[in-house]
Amino acid sequence: MKNVLHVIVVVVVGSLLGMFISKLLNMWFPAGQVNALINTAINTGLNPTTVDLNLVEFTGGLVFKFNISSIIGIFLSAVVYKQLVK
Repeated sequence: MKNVLHVIVVVVVGSLLGMFISKLLNMWFPAGQVNALINTAINTGLNPTTVDLNLVEFTGGLVFKFNISSIIGIFLSAVVYKQLVK
């Protein structure tokens, strides 16, 4: 269970780092092919679904959005984590 938690933390921190990298690259390259490459993303997951039971209504869904910078951020956070664990 501890290893699963570590993987989740690495992915979340890496995604946040990737989002920061994406914002920086969007400031440096505001338009053009580099910006198009950075912002190309893959959306995967479950679209929001609603269950209506007349008394209670539930809506749930989970969508992951991966782009080049988020994958780079996850890789960098995994490398830093590996260095810290040694």
